[in-house]
Amino acid sequence: MNTKVWINKRFVDIDKAKISVFDRSFLYGDGVFETMRSYAGIVFKLDEHLNRLFASLKIIRIEMPYSKVQIRDAAYKTLKANKLKDAYIRVAITRGEGRFGISYKDKLVPNVIIMAKHFEGYPGWMYSRGIRANVSKIRQNEHSPLSRIKSSNFLHYILARSYAKEKGYDEAILMNTAGFLACAATSNIFLIKNNTVITPGLDSGVLAGITRGVIIKIAGGIKFRVREKTVSYHELVNADEVFLTNSLAEVIPVVKVDSRKIGKGAPGRVTRLLHLAFKNAYSRSSL
Repeated sequence: MNTKVWINKRFVDIDKAKISVFDRSFLYGDGVFETMRSYAGIVFKLDEHLNRLFASLKIIRIEMPYSKVQIRDAAYKTLKANKLKDAYIRVAITRGEGRFGISYKDKLVPNVIIMAKHFEGYPGWMYSRGIRANVSKIRQNEHSPLSRIKSSNFLHYILARSYAKEKGYDEAILMNTAGFLACAATSNIFLIKNNTVITPGLDSGVLAGITRGVIIKIAGGIKFRVREKTVSYHELVNADEVFLTNSLAEVIPVVKVDSRKIGKGAPGRVTRLLHLAFKNAYSRSSL
């Protein structure tokens, strides 16, 4: 079957899915995106993803040519066109084709692209054994609006993970410019300490992750104390448990940070409990 890509209200075969080399997303990373996951043909938290997407567009001043309802409909049409049920979906918006130079005087026409591919989750060993993470020397700028949106300019996350992989780790963790915990390369981060669920506050330079929000709600609902706060490196490496969250991975346990074993060096009880509760949330419209 030839994969279909939705570009500006029409489907094209994947080998014909092209935009101009003068598109500002290609030239300067001038655009935003969202990644989502569907389970049994239902896109999990689609409305929340679209709300965040449109908020990001407002921040970077791109005027979206389609409504949320149209993009919602297009996402499901993309699943249907590719005969997908369990899938990864990516919605990307670029500022459009422009001239050389970072300034733009003309009213540009954004490109909107929706792609989908079959996806059943990350490798099982990540959940059964946990992953190892390296705290990167690359810092997250908590003062930048880009720290709170999914910008097409992803280079500092790419470099952070690349450096971590070169050292033999699975993932990179970024501190912010003040020296406090921010996030992982593609995930939010949580700690468990004395049965308290802790995650960096949004003012630490953190994306308001959709899965992050679900986990906070789940944890509070099962009577865990939940704190959003500044988190030091000392608190991170001395946590009882650490885990990462994003829409594709769901909940990934971290069992080692730098040279320090986290807890017993195995996925913890609370992490497993929250991941199970998250899986149960797929069909619960209240979350």
